Amino acid sequence: MRKLFFGTVLVASIGSLSPSASAQTIASDTPETRVGAHGLRLPASFSGVLPCADCPGIRHHLDLWDTSGGFVLRREYIDRDLVVVTRGRWHADPQARAIILRGEDGEQMGWQILDQDRVRMLDQDGDPIDSELDYELSAGPMEPVDISATLTGAFTYFADAALFEDCLTGERMPVVMAGDYLALERAYLEERSAPMAPLLARIDARVAEAEAMEGPPRRSVHVERLHHVTPHGACLTRRAPAPLVNSFWRIRSVEGVPLPAGADMREPYLLLLAGEDGASRFSGTLGCNMMMGSYTRDGEALSFGPAASTMMACPPPLDGLEPAFAEALAATAGFSSDGYALNLTDDAGRIRASLVAVHTPWN
Repeated sequence: MRKLFFGTVLVASIGSLSPSASAQTIASDTPETRVGAHGLRLPASFSGVLPCADCPGIRHHLDLWDTSGGFVLRREYIDRDLVVVTRGRWHADPQARAIILRGEDGEQMGWQILDQDRVRMLDQDGDPIDSELDYELSAGPMEPVDISATLTGAFTYFADAALFEDCLTGERMPVVMAGDYLALERAYLEERSAPMAPLLARIDARVAEAEAMEGPPRRSVHVERLHHVTPHGACLTRRAPAPLVNSFWRIRSVEGVPLPAGADMREPYLLLLAGEDGASRFSGTLGCNMMMGSYTRDGEALSFGPAASTMMACPPPLDGLEPAFAEALAATAGFSSDGYALNLTDDAGRIRASLVAVHTPWN
């Protein structure tokens, strides 16, 4: 198994750049939680005191964002006056039923998913730790830790709204118009390529709650020092292409009908696993019942065997879409994928279901 290790890097690197959005879109007042295909209810903050070789314990606080795939991990070494904060992105490992945190320079730490609200630390080789000591973190409401760091990110200013997307974590936050903010705004107005176009900026900043013009306080960027801006620069990180097998594929539509979205629903997904005994199994859900069975692949030919399913009563429209999805799987004869989108097709080439890769590693 891939060797995992984790360092203490605090400085941001260039991450992903998404299209600009309004302050209301970027900083919602009450983030909705949802159980993802990986099995965790996110966004959430996980906490616990884990063993320490030379101190009474290490107090962990792990913030996981679902939409950006970002994380912040704060580790406080009790009685040692040492606090380490690491930031980065995470991805899911379906085969290991784990999430992998990746900080700067490729440093990694694995956490086994125990249930919707609990994770357990894996060892440096990515295997379960054989110990009676407590290596678990439990989830609570999202309460992000305050951080001070040098950030690289995409800054946008328009109509008195200042927004910043951290390249390293993908977090999108409003910017407090104080401190060295005016220097950042002036640089933006001088160097932007067009109104509302994002500009890459490097700043010393504190990230913490601040009063909002409307609604409750929001997690915001407090600019302490502007280093420089980079015209025509962009955050570079994006998710790697996903293989067909051992990847979570979010189901977008069945027979051309888009799936509904809801905070109380599990993320709809399809997962194809290659078993160690040679058995190829699949599992999935539209957000209500779980389906499972076998599949066969030969090049671009793909077929699914009879599927078993749980038998819960589902609300509309899932009560009608679930049988349609079962029929779509039964009719599947092939697939097409570019590593980001996946189409299941029948023997006539008609698309029976459309999916998109999620929770995959980052480049």
